[in-house]
Amino acid sequence: MRIAFVLISQGYGGLERHLIDLANALAQDASLEIAVFTDPSFRSKLQQKIQLFPIKAKTWRFNPWALWQLKLRLNAFAPDVIHAQANKAAVMVRLSTARAPAMIATIHNLKSNSQAFQYYDGVIAVSKASEQQLHHPNTCVIENGIAPPVSAKPESIELLRATFCAPSEPLILAVGRLVAAKGFDVLLAAWRDLPGKLVIAGSGADKAALKALQNQLGLNERVVFAGFRDDVPALMAAADLMVMSSRREGFPYVLVEGLHIGVPIVATDIPGAREFLPAKSVVPCDDANALYTALAQALKSPAQLKNEYAAYFARARHELTLTRMTEKTLDFYAATLMLKKRSR
Repeated sequence: MRIAFVLISQGYGGLERHLIDLANALAQDASLEIAVFTDPSFRSKLQQKIQLFPIKAKTWRFNPWALWQLKLRLNAFAPDVIHAQANKAAVMVRLSTARAPAMIATIHNLKSNSQAFQYYDGVIAVSKASEQQLHHPNTCVIENGIAPPVSAKPESIELLRATFCAPSEPLILAVGRLVAAKGFDVLLAAWRDLPGKLVIAGSGADKAALKALQNQLGLNERVVFAGFRDDVPALMAAADLMVMSSRREGFPYVLVEGLHIGVPIVATDIPGAREFLPAKSVVPCDDANALYTALAQALKSPAQLKNEYAAYFARARHELTLTRMTEKTLDFYAATLMLKKRSR
């Protein structure tokens, strides 16, 4: 089977990681030939056996030249499956008029308009919430999954805890880009008199505004902006609790990683939270008071909290895996190809 992925994006957020992980996992199968039509910056992240056809991420989705080039290159590869990742790719593949025996698209985030996905033979949603937006006869929910993370060494965990908090102090971790969608302003407003040290790992355009809010709320001694970190899994292992204050998400990898590593999580009502966290740990978005209450309850007994989450950790380690995500994707390709044959 020849599979062509199309992604008009760059960077390394959840969308980009999803594509890279899925393409690399499928490339392990000798019966599959994989090509990725995306920004050239992804070359170093993809296995060498995967063909990369360059499309600049900043390309205007209605650019006639870009659409013509996309069609020519897709037709030259002659895929059995064209798989568009997210809205911009879905629009461009449709406008290019390229065709394959199976046309698949994945919707990653909640969209006010999902019309672009109606063109496709099948649509994958990364969460139940995103699937509910679709009015399509052939859909499937396939949550993001990861390979089992490498366990952090005990000495690394001890060093991180000593770096950020006192021995008897709880360490609470938040991870994400410093942008409005992550709701860190709400988290700072909720932090108030909660015990422990809050560490926010990430960088972004809103850093100055968030630092100003931190100062205004008198949280300079109790909140640390740690910047971009390449040791987030170890930070998760060192934390007593994770908090996700997002206003918008697709199906966040931070949630998946935290559950695999075994750190309890309090989250806003983002896709995946209600399915994979205890109900008491999920609060409305943009509600600092509700977030404060849930965090205060969770921090009453951090050690006991891990025991309460044991079943949720086990479920995530079973269901939210890269192997399962890959297998379900291949099954959906096969089922869609069969539907197309039967409809002829």
